[in-house]
Amino acid sequence: MDCDALNAERTRLLAERDDLKSPLLSSNTDAELEAELTKLNGKFFTVEKAQFNKGCPAVANASPASVMR
Repeated sequence: MDCDALNAERTRLLAERDDLKSPLLSSNTDAELEAELTKLNGKFFTVEKAQFNKGCPAVANASPASVMR
């Protein structure tokens, strides 16, 4: 993946996280929500690591320590 594709995937993952955290849209139990967030965190970490390894420019308002919770 190139930097643009990685940025797009990062943005998609952030949107997915926001959808999961929305009480109106989520019918998940706390355990299901925690499991989904854990899975998203793993994907998010992988994308950010790939961005770092490729030397992609930092995304505005991005933080490498942005834990998705």
